[in-house]
Amino acid sequence: MRLAAVVVACAACGGAPGSAAPPIRFLHTFGAEETELLNQLVADKGLAVESSLVPFARGQQVITEILRAGSDCPDLIRIDATWLPALDAADLIAPVPLDFVDPDFTPEAFALAQAGDAAGWRGLPQTVDGLVVLRDADARPAPASPAIADLIAAARASRTEAVPRPLTTRVDGYWFVPWLRAAGDDVTIHALDDAAGADRATRALADYAALFADVAPPPPPAGSEPQTELRRWTAHEIAYWVTGPWQLASLADREHIAVSPLAHAPRGGQLLVVPRCAKRPDDGWRLAAELTSTAVELRFAEAFGTVPTRRTSLAAAPPLVQQVYDALRTAEPLPASPTTPLLFDDLNPALAAVVDGDATPEQVVPGIRRGWQRLEKPQ
Repeated sequence: MRLAAVVVACAACGGAPGSAAPPIRFLHTFGAEETELLNQLVADKGLAVESSLVPFARGQQVITEILRAGSDCPDLIRIDATWLPALDAADLIAPVPLDFVDPDFTPEAFALAQAGDAAGWRGLPQTVDGLVVLRDADARPAPASPAIADLIAAARASRTEAVPRPLTTRVDGYWFVPWLRAAGDDVTIHALDDAAGADRATRALADYAALFADVAPPPPPAGSEPQTELRRWTAHEIAYWVTGPWQLASLADREHIAVSPLAHAPRGGQLLVVPRCAKRPDDGWRLAAELTSTAVELRFAEAFGTVPTRRTSLAAAPPLVQQVYDALRTAEPLPASPTTPLLFDDLNPALAAVVDGDATPEQVVPGIRRGWQRLEKPQ
């Protein structure tokens, strides 16, 4: 697929009429409604910004290709935190100027920005996200603890004849991470290298698949998960919902939602980075500073439930956003490795095969291991 077919121009927000300055070129992964607010905010600031969307599913690949080519380079890019180590290892992004490293950023934001490198920041943290447990505060008690076993026990206790499968989670490797970690491993390239690691992963896969024969409804077709989960939530078919702050934008009843942490949940976020090939890096950092300002972070938190990266923003954020942040404080980042995002390419289809009953955990784990080992070999 040609890059031009993937990167879609969304808006050109002009500054003052007659301004001769070229627009700041911004490549991002915002959704449609987020892009609309972005355009409004930069227009209010009098910034000339040409924003383009790259679909999240192919974001890392497309962005890497653009930056390696260097001929059509944006001035600022919004990326997922898991993409940062690979972009940094390839020397495709510039370090963050020290003037932008502000102690007002939260500890979780600092962890995102460093990409496992304590020597300096490689991006400005724009949001924090990860997995939490949502429930109706008026109808469902909190699980006894963040432990997976207590979440499942709470879901079983909430069963009714009308809602026999009250726990909602996804057939997705990201959602599987807490179960793998609870078994004693993480999503790392060497997790399955020995027999003990393979046994732990096999048990974790079996435990996760068992949810869909016990307390979780059958998974919907791939790609329809957000819509199906929203429908189930609106119909009160969900008692406990394992999801992230990205889902809050679609919920109309936020004042009735309570949030609980999930043990071993992954935590991540979104970062703003300036490519080394940017023609106007100073303007890129200027836009990044605006997008991580307290005022802009609050606008996004109020509109979409996104978790800010600044302490001052969090202090004024809606209560639900503060609850999500509190739950994510005990979550654990994924390993800061260039290979981490690639590991899900093998994990996701294997997990789906086990949940669907097309394969057993014992059958898929060797395939996952071979796929992960191939990533070690020079390309």
